[in-house]
This record gives sequence, structure tokens and C-alpha cells, in this order.
Amino acid sequence: MSKSIRVLIVEDSEEDAGLLVHELRRGGYEPVYRRVDTEQTMGGALAEQAWNIVISDYNLPQFSAPAALKLLQESGLDLPFIIVSGVIGEDVAVEAMKAGAHDCVMKYNLQRLLPAVERELREAEIRRTRRQAEEELKFRNAILSTQQETSPDAILVVDEEARIISYNKQFVDLWGIPEEMVRAAVDEPVLQSVVRQMKDPEAFLARVRYLYEHKQERSHEELSLADGRVVDRHSAPMFGADDRYYGRVWYFRDITERRAAEEMAQRVAYYDTLTGLPNRSLLYNRLVSRIRTGAEGNKRTALLVMNLNRFREINDTLGHGRGDEIIKRVGERLRTAMYDRDIVARPGGDEFTVLMIDLADSGDIALAVQKILNVLDHPFLIDNIPVRIEASIGVALYPDHGESAEVLFRRADVAMHVSKKTGASYIVYDPARDKHSPQRLGLMGELHFAIEHNELTLFYQPKIDMKTRHIMGVEGLVRWNHPHRGMIPPDQFILPAEQTGLIHPLTRWVVAAGMRQCKAWREAGMELTVSVNLSARNLLDPKLPTQVGEQLRSTGVNPDWMQFEITESAIMSDPVHALDVLMKLHGMGIHFSIDDFGIGYSSLDYLQKLPVDTIKIDKSFIVNMIRNPNNTVIVRSTIDLAHNLGLRAVAEGLENKDLWDRLETLGCDIAQGYYMCKPMPADDLMRWLHESPWGLSSTSVSNPS
Repeated sequence: MSKSIRVLIVEDSEEDAGLLVHELRRGGYEPVYRRVDTEQTMGGALAEQAWNIVISDYNLPQFSAPAALKLLQESGLDLPFIIVSGVIGEDVAVEAMKAGAHDCVMKYNLQRLLPAVERELREAEIRRTRRQAEEELKFRNAILSTQQETSPDAILVVDEEARIISYNKQFVDLWGIPEEMVRAAVDEPVLQSVVRQMKDPEAFLARVRYLYEHKQERSHEELSLADGRVVDRHSAPMFGADDRYYGRVWYFRDITERRAAEEMAQRVAYYDTLTGLPNRSLLYNRLVSRIRTGAEGNKRTALLVMNLNRFREINDTLGHGRGDEIIKRVGERLRTAMYDRDIVARPGGDEFTVLMIDLADSGDIALAVQKILNVLDHPFLIDNIPVRIEASIGVALYPDHGESAEVLFRRADVAMHVSKKTGASYIVYDPARDKHSPQRLGLMGELHFAIEHNELTLFYQPKIDMKTRHIMGVEGLVRWNHPHRGMIPPDQFILPAEQTGLIHPLTRWVVAAGMRQCKAWREAGMELTVSVNLSARNLLDPKLPTQVGEQLRSTGVNPDWMQFEITESAIMSDPVHALDVLMKLHGMGIHFSIDDFGIGYSSLDYLQKLPVDTIKIDKSFIVNMIRNPNNTVIVRSTIDLAHNLGLRAVAEGLENKDLWDRLETLGCDIAQGYYMCKPMPADDLMRWLHESPWGLSSTSVSNPS
């Protein structure tokens, strides 16, 4: 039976709108829809009719998805908003989700539309239920407030000797004490009657004694009663005009109903109503929290996204009621399979997620997956029908595959779809399987434009001579401040650039920008060496020496002022050709440094052949020196090796004074890291040079000619 749905389609193409309607009908919906393509027509449509969902293209000639989303939000309507586009990039999609879009679906992959629509319609219903629960909570609180105005709290007033002075009827009603007992001011039996009703009588008595001894203190706490009620208790001293202590007022209020309403709203907001497991919102919050604490403690976390295979067939065969029963039982089995510290959640539909906390090693993942597969291996008996469930599982690791919750969710989902496609029990996210995405290709197209139109910039991080404690050079680090996406991290465009060949024009731009800045500093009398990085593909480019020579001549830079940083792995990918390129550059007078030394696999034989001046110790060894004595041994050995070969040792990733002192003791020559200075634009670096104690020494400054 078709399900009616009212769809507002923001699309300038009648044909594309027809494809969306066709896909919805294929999924069992009977859509009533309207196509709009301007702000005016969408505003009219929102005012004239109620809609269940909005589906929007990203870019229209006179409109856009961000503008449509903003208009929807300003209207005050809480409708699912799904973007369907053929050109949207990964970062644009993330920004759209942050702005309030509920999902992004590619036009060439419309099979994702129906699950997205079904999920978001369910989520919208959950939000409606949550709002209803919140309104009920407000209503209950309003009633409670009215009761407080018309009926004061239960009040008991005692004098300085804790003898009863007065009380009200609510006090008698709350504690069920015979009024004649209170009226007679029989203090001890009244107190005993109250104490007997406490869930923890000794703790309450201790608090009463404490307040009797500390007469001037105010006090507030919640009391749990033996009968399950919760009572809010305030206590305040009474003072006369002469500041004399006259006694104490006790206020009691039964807040059992309010607590129950708050707990109900909390469960609706953060727990799946079918399974009782955490929902996507709660899991997302826990993942964000784990990332925050994991970053501080260097802890690994795994996100497992699990989809039940062919579950729609089960629903169609047995009915949704029995399908729901299977979902509940799957949730129960998963919860028993995992450790207590792990979080099992159900975002919706036939999808489950598991957040694994504090992984010891990658073997933990294989063990967890096997436990999941084991508990699913036993058939589910539904009305005496054995139903076997299989699952596809995708895994993303923090921090290996991403440092934000959004990225980890997306990459675990990518891995899950690979698992489903290949038939593997589980797949750990592999960037190689994701590198040909349209988002990545779109980003590379924009990078090509950015290089040609000089939209990139270089940040510079100082290198400090550990003997003079002053700057002796800088490393140039490329940054891309996208006009629409903002600052794009280097790891999101440098590796793809190397994979697509864009690394060559990117490197030419970086070298030219570094040379121009070096020349400007030298003309200003600052004798700073500028370092830039070369990739493996750069070292295999026979044209590189010629291009660098032309750049040196056009900028007027002395080759002795420049240094290229190269990694061990880049050299060893093709050592013969790499050495040939390096020797030609060295013949021009260019200096070289081996970057990330210690994590590659170069031999001492090649190390002696390379025309290098410095060895840069990888920061992974530096940052853990204080906690791991083995790292100190590695760093000391690397420094000694450099000195024995007549080279200087550079420590990168230096973040505090303890590391500086340790490296200074080990005889390290040069330091680079946040302890001295973060990477910054050239203008900011100029100010830093004149204000920082690490700045220019007299030997770094000469009179400009």
C-alpha cells in the first residue's frame, strides 16, 4: 500500500524533479509534490501548504540549497531537508550538515535517497514526539508552579535548640505525621518519623547534626525516600536584627513527578524508543566526548557501523511487527556481546553502531567483530520460524581515519558499504577505496584553479638554533584558505594532489612563493634560510632541477638560502632516480634535510651518499620522550648518528620546556615546534621576530645593501 508524502522539491530541472518523484514512487510512496526554484516561490509554497520533507538541489540559477535551508529555518518549520546534487564536494556537504541539512545524496547514487527519506521522516517524528514530551514537561512544571503559588512548600521552623516553633499543613501531609504530634511540639518523635522514611537515614541524620553545629550555613539537597519519592530540601538559618541566631527554616517539596517527566524527556531525546539503546544523537555526543578526551590521552577509539543484510525482505515477508521484534533482539544480543564500557546504539532502521573505547591494538576490532558475528549466528525464532541474520560491518578508527565525529561516521559508512559490496564480514576504512569519490575529484579541480589564480598562501614556522636560542631559518608550509569552505587542512589536498599529479604545479607554486619571501627578507637585512617540502613524485620528475634553476634566476635568490626537505620513504621509492635529481639540485647549491627521520627504511649506505646537511627527527619520537624512555634512546642515537656523519640534528614537534631541556642535554642542534612558535603568515612572523625572545639575533640581521 502506497504511503502518501508531501514533498517540496527545490529544483530548476523538471526532468531531475521527475527522477526524484520516480524514485520515491519506486520506494512505495505516493508523493504530492511541488517544484520551486526561487526564494519567492519557495516562501509561498511553505506558507500555502504543509509539507513532510524538502529535497533540494545544491546550485540553481537563481537559488541554492543553503539559501533554501536558511529560508526553511527562518519559517520556524521543522522539516527534514535533504540535498540531492551531482557536484557537491565532501567539505561542502559537511558544512551543509553543520548548517542544519539532514543528509546529502549524490544524483548518480539515488539508491541512497529512499533510506535517507525513511530515516529522516522517522527522525522528524521522533523530534515531534520529543517536543510533545517537552511541552508536557513544561505543562507539568506550570502545574507545579501554580501549586507552589497557591500551596506553599512543606515548612518546618525550629529554634536554636532545634525545638519546633511552627509548621504548615503541607509538612504534615508530606510526611504523614499525626498533626497532634507536631502541634504538641514533640521534637524527637517528629524527627524520628521523618528519618524513618529516608532511603539513607544515617546520611540524613549526619546532615541534620552538621547543620545544628554549623548554624549559619545554608543547605540544599535531594532526599530519596524509602517509598520511591524524591523530596527537594532547602534549609536556611534565621537571624534577628542584632545578627543573633534564632533558629532554622526547613523547606520540603515533593519533586517526584518533575523528575519522572525530565527522565521521560531525556529518554525520548537520546534513546531509541524500540530497543532502548542510545540513538544517533547520544552516540554522536559520546563520540565527540571520546575524541576530546582521546586527544588528551592519545587513546584510540573505533566506530563500527553495522547494517543487517536483506532486512527489507524479512519485513516484507514477516511484517513490520515481527521485523521490529528482530531489531529488538539484535540490540539485546549486541549489548551482551560488547564490554560494558563500549556503547551500542541504534540510529534507526536496520542499522546499529558500536563505539569501542580505549582500544589496546587492532586485534581488539577483530575480536569484537567475531563476537558480534557469533551472537548473530544463532537464528532468531519468530513464531516458530528460524530467521537467520547476517550483517555488513564498516570500521573507522580515531585518530587514524579522522579527527572529527562527522568524518568518522562518514568513513565508517563508506567501509560498511564496501563490506556489503564485497561480502566481507567487516572492512576497516581504507582511503584507497575512497579516493575516486566525486567530492575528491571536485576538490582537485578547485585546487588546480587555486594554484593558477594564486589563492594559496605559505605559513612559516621558525627553526631555532638551540645554542644561540634564536631563529636561524623557517619552514614554509602551504595553506589553502578556500573562498567558500574556509581553511582546508593540508592532509585533505596534498595527498590527493600527489595521487592526481597536481603535486607538480603545487610544488612549483610553493617553491616560487618561498623564494620570493626569502628574497624579501634578505633585502630587509634578515638572513633566514627557507625550507620547503618535496614529495616522492617530485623526486622522480627529471624536469625539477631545470624548473628550480629557472625559479632561482627569476627571483634572484642565492641557492644557498634555500633548503628542500625530503622524507626517507620518498627517496627509497626509487633511490636511483631520486639520487640523480638530488645531486643535480645539490650541484646548484641547494641544501637538503631528511624529514621524518626514523620512520622510513633508508640504509646507512644511502644516507652517506645523499647530499644532506641535516636530519629531522620525526615528531612521534620527540613528543613521547618524557613518558617513554625508549624514545629518548632513539632520539639520542639519531643525534649521535647525525653528528658522526657531520650533519646537524633537527627536532620537530617540540611542545614544552621539558622537551627543550631534554633535547639540549642530548646535544640537539635545532628545534622546531609549538613551544617556540606555531606556523604563521609572513606578516605575523615579522611581528614575532621583533617581539619574541626566540627572534632575530645580531648574526641573523645584516644591513641591507
